[in-house]
Amino acid sequence: MRLGRLFWRDSMASQDLVSWTCSAIVLTALLAYITFEVVKRWRVGLRIAGLDEGLLQDDGVSVEVITDAPKGSIVVPGMAVVPLDED
Repeated sequence: MRLGRLFWRDSMASQDLVSWTCSAIVLTALLAYITFEVVKRWRVGLRIAGLDEGLLQDDGVSVEVITDAPKGSIVVPGMAVVPLDED
C-alpha cells in the first residue's frame, strides 16, 4: 500500500511538470505570434508613411481599398488592383 502511494505522488509530480511545460510552450508560441503581428503591422505603417510603392508588389500585403485615384477612375469592389506602367 505504501509503495502505491509513493508511486502516485511521483506520477503526479511528473504530470505537473509536463502540464507546466506544455503551458509554457503554448504561451511562448502565442507571445511570439503576437509580437510578429505587431512588428509586421508597424513595418507596414512605416512603409505607408514613407509612400513605398513596393507595397503594391509585396506578397504579404493585400490592397483592399483605394482611397485616392485619378479623376475618371472607376473603383470596383472585389476587383484586384492592377498597377499601370507609365510608358
